[in-house]
Amino acid sequence: MESNQTTACGAPKIEPNTSSTSSLTAAYNWFQDCCSTHTTCNLKLFSKTGWYPTRLIDIGQKESFHWRLLVVSEDGISPQSAPYMTLSYRWAPNPKPILLASNIDEFRHGKPIKDLPQTFRDFIVVARRFSIRYIWIDALCIIQDSRGDWEIEAPTMRFVYTNSICNVAASVSKSPSEGLFRSRDTDKLKMRIVPCSLYSGKEEPSYIYEDFWDKDILKAPLHKRGWVLQERILAPRVLYFGKDQIFWECLTRRKCELLPNGLPLEIPSRRDLLDQLHWAGASNSRKMSDTLYNLWIKYIEEYSQCMLTNPSDKLAAIAGIAQLFQDFTGDEYIAGLWKSRLVEMLGWNVSAPRKLKSLDYRAPSWSWASTDGDFTLRLDYEVHLPSLVNVYPHELSDRGVHTI
Repeated sequence: MESNQTTACGAPKIEPNTSSTSSLTAAYNWFQDCCSTHTTCNLKLFSKTGWYPTRLIDIGQKESFHWRLLVVSEDGISPQSAPYMTLSYRWAPNPKPILLASNIDEFRHGKPIKDLPQTFRDFIVVARRFSIRYIWIDALCIIQDSRGDWEIEAPTMRFVYTNSICNVAASVSKSPSEGLFRSRDTDKLKMRIVPCSLYSGKEEPSYIYEDFWDKDILKAPLHKRGWVLQERILAPRVLYFGKDQIFWECLTRRKCELLPNGLPLEIPSRRDLLDQLHWAGASNSRKMSDTLYNLWIKYIEEYSQCMLTNPSDKLAAIAGIAQLFQDFTGDEYIAGLWKSRLVEMLGWNVSAPRKLKSLDYRAPSWSWASTDGDFTLRLDYEVHLPSLVNVYPHELSDRGVHTI
């Protein structure tokens, strides 16, 4: 179900803005194709049947100019099984609007869409193009001045994203005011064709293109934010709005506007996670396999390079992925480490230390989560747990690790 608008060389026609009809149609076609034909993406192994967030935003029909906040248990949704979309974005200092204990009734009565930040308004454009009526945005669905509400909602972040029909990522925006859509120089996105005999033994026309994924997605401003790692990994489908293109990632394929049928040789890393967790659940060994352990290390090393507005979120912002690993493996999660791999995981090393923003306790000192800065796991480092316990017996026992 790809767009049939192409250039003379067979490459898709690229319009000057990612808000164009052709761009959003391409994105919608990827979404529809995934929902209707990707068996793996529709297994819903990570999701929870019938689960909904505490609150959702109702954007109404396409002609509606207002949004309103729903408390799902009280207001319900229509139909009862209606899907919802989520948004990944970067916050700004002193963001507005946000849900507060003092304005929740006002939000439930409805507010004008035109008063929302540009990224939120653009997100509504995308949701309506996908015929999705309900959306979830953390600033508007979690009471921001209530510690009690945060303590209830934070543990549900895993299910917020795994149960969404699709997550939209504002990859290049540094704040909600910058929006999803971008103007672009279409000349930079033209496919280059050269003769190549590498694969067939005879010269045939072949495309040359950049490494779009690393440049436009992984190195984009959004993906330096700590919370986004689990949002990207847990959502069944992610639609990224980059600087020059819209990108798609599900459990089956990665795509972009210039290569709408898929990036060659690109297999989503989340597919590895799905396969390994499925195997772990079937084996019921209660021990982290080497492959799954290496995936966890990859995730937390990537996570250590991200920034958090609140240092106290260090473990909370990756808790959804940890819970997923724990549910499938049966292993015990201990402040960022795994019981079956505890000795190995004590060999971490901070390669680029950063000054701590806060001295408030967030993790025991033997956990990588107690530090700020890029870290690596030193696989060649020999750790003697009994001697460590002799040095720090109270700290280890107080934090839930039994002394030997």
